[in-house]
Amino acid sequence: MLSIFVAIAIAAVPGERLDYGLRYGPVALGTLVLETLEPETVGTTECWHFRADLELTRSFSWVFWANYRLESWCRVSDLVTLRSYKRTREPNFRAEWSADFDLGQLVARYSDGKAIPIQPDARDLLATWYYFRTLPMAPGDTVKTALHVDRRNYKLVAVARTAKTVSTPAGVYDCIAVVPNAGGPLGTVYLSNDEERVPVSIRTRIGGLVVSAFLRSVSYEEER
Repeated sequence: MLSIFVAIAIAAVPGERLDYGLRYGPVALGTLVLETLEPETVGTTECWHFRADLELTRSFSWVFWANYRLESWCRVSDLVTLRSYKRTREPNFRAEWSADFDLGQLVARYSDGKAIPIQPDARDLLATWYYFRTLPMAPGDTVKTALHVDRRNYKLVAVARTAKTVSTPAGVYDCIAVVPNAGGPLGTVYLSNDEERVPVSIRTRIGGLVVSAFLRSVSYEEER
């Protein structure tokens, strides 16, 4: 079994870029890019810095178009979130905020002045996707953690299901399916069944739609 420090080192590689195509059923509707940026310090704590850019293309605008950016700064030791950021661009809505997770006072302090209680292991959505990559899960294993997403708290209980083959534009992968409990913002994540635990497919909810992201490519900064 990998140690947590080795697993995090594998899951968080600065310069890694994961490109996905978004689909709603058979319909292609946009892109998702996940990037691992250079580590940064939040206060006195060294953190991994992750970024996600999600776009529903205007070619699909007869239903909905949007652009979102998420960023997460997580403790290097355990990927617990210390800072979160979200920018939303929709046809009739614009928003931008940041939140500092005060783990001493157990509150998330938002840039508009609101403070919301959190759990000591709270992670935002983006940090949770990367956290899953650090877990050496086998079918039947359960992971429990706290989520804090869009000013709401969730108790996440996710179960690893039997490995299955997932076909993507990037290739065919043997995967572990991580299936969360119902009612939260997180959908099923299919992780490659190897040490890298690449999220090959991710289901999530966007603007009322449940969409699936399928991996198109994996690249690193020195390759681009």
